[in-house]
Amino acid sequence: MSGSDTQVHLYWATGCTSCLRAKEFLERNDVQFASHNVIEERGLLDEMEARGLPRQVPIVRRGDDWADAQGLDEVARISGVEHEATPLPVDELYRRLGIVLDGVGRYVDLLPGDALSVDIPNRPRSVGELSYHTFSVVASFLDHEDGVPLTSYEPELAWTNRSTDALTTYGEHVRTRLRDWYEGPGRERDFSETASVYYGDPTVHEFFERTTWHAGQHARQLEWMLAETFPVDAEPLDPSTWEGLPMPEKVWDAA
Repeated sequence: MSGSDTQVHLYWATGCTSCLRAKEFLERNDVQFASHNVIEERGLLDEMEARGLPRQVPIVRRGDDWADAQGLDEVARISGVEHEATPLPVDELYRRLGIVLDGVGRYVDLLPGDALSVDIPNRPRSVGELSYHTFSVVASFLDHEDGVPLTSYEPELAWTNRSTDALTTYGEHVRTRLRDWYEGPGRERDFSETASVYYGDPTVHEFFERTTWHAGQHARQLEWMLAETFPVDAEPLDPSTWEGLPMPEKVWDAA
């Protein structure tokens, strides 16, 4: 490792699922780290760029060595701790992801009409945008399986704050795509192949695992919003849905 700074640094943003997971990993392994929230300190992105880092989060750094912190293997490497994990079987991931998508569709149907434009805690992202993003996380995996590398997750669109019907339709479309892929090309897929994604070199199996827990974490956030903000009586997903998934322990950074 080059550079004289031996401190571990984590660049993150409030409300970022992968950021929260990386923070919890460092805390769980008793790694002392400098915390840099790019939402609270906007100049940090310029500082990151000046260091040769991408203008994105989460990023973990020690000295001149850095990595995208979306992969816990890389967080472990930078921080010098052991980490080994085996994804759940693909069939089980598919089953869990189906539960998540069905649950999010149900939550969207329960949202009051004016709820879509309400912001989630501590981040400039609306409930409508969060709902759309949850579905689009899965769509991004399916796009990858159609030959489109994941260079970033699709930004939320303006209409997501206007229509629960449109969000429901989009969610049903993604659910149908997932089923068609799983019952078709997914049956012959070599899940040990390396996925073409922007944050590292995971296998397709690991990418599918990430898709499942990523969407699942946002489903938990929507559950929280329904119960605490509006409130709406919505039955939460069974906690067993999250067992064995490497997702954050907390729903929000400070919850």
